[in-house]
Amino acid sequence: MNLHTLFSVKSDLYEEARPSYPSELYQYLLSITPSKSNAWDCACGNGQAAESLAVHFDNVIATDVSEQQIENAKSVGNVEYLVTKSEKTPFTDNTFDLVCVAQALHWFEFDAFWPEVHRVLKPQGVFAAWGYTWPSISPEIDQIFEATILKKIEPYWAAQNRLLWDHYKDVDFPFKQLDVPDIKMQVDWSLDEFISFIQTFFSNAQMCRRFR
Repeated sequence: MNLHTLFSVKSDLYEEARPSYPSELYQYLLSITPSKSNAWDCACGNGQAAESLAVHFDNVIATDVSEQQIENAKSVGNVEYLVTKSEKTPFTDNTFDLVCVAQALHWFEFDAFWPEVHRVLKPQGVFAAWGYTWPSISPEIDQIFEATILKKIEPYWAAQNRLLWDHYKDVDFPFKQLDVPDIKMQVDWSLDEFISFIQTFFSNAQMCRRFR
């Protein structure tokens, strides 16, 4: 099945409903990145990470395999969007100070992706990957949410999601790993906003079922 199709369907909903990443994350990345010239946001989706990176880096390249996601991406002056696979890019060697993957690492073909990262990353550059799983509101609501929604859609998720659910602990990173501070992701949503967010999960699960 073509897993990339999962993120072409309802790409406008992703742009509307998916949360932004905390500012503390970017401040940490800035503290460990030696230069602020060029950053690459791999599998950028609608450009949430790219938009924030653009505040701090001179140039940001944001790539995705989904034309629909790129069409719904946030327009920022120093961000260039390209439709291309992360495993094979047109970039020259030693281009980027920072290469990052937000909420997408589990979809990559690692045997091809890691050499590409090493090729385009500057000698002292930084690779960073992050993501989030299920929201937590309160013990009572979390229990209902798990029973009525998560348990229902879990059989229809692509197997790659397990890597994210397990916090990438089973991914063999070919880099020196750093001690990362505890960075929390919190949002203030109305009920309608929360439901829109949940609908993005239903969209993926339904597509996985359709492709099986």
